[in-house]
Amino acid sequence: MSAEALVSFKQFCPIDLKHYMAVQKAWIEEDIYFLGCELQCKPSAAQIAERILTGRQSRRFRAYYSLRYPDKVIHPEYLAAAAI
Repeated sequence: MSAEALVSFKQFCPIDLKHYMAVQKAWIEEDIYFLGCELQCKPSAAQIAERILTGRQSRRFRAYYSLRYPDKVIHPEYLAAAAI
């Protein structure tokens, strides 16, 4: 997915934060596993931090979560329209 497409998911907000955090934790653990496979050793904290800070992982996760669990996210524009 392109960087521009990933930005479009920035507006979606999770409804159930407990579920969102649990899925995100599993996502991060899986990403750390894949990083270890790439490095062929256990990644250091610095390598993990570099991967998180330089990658698009948070944007990719938000897009994944929004597409995988559409009933657990809401767009702020819908909230504003419902308040009217």
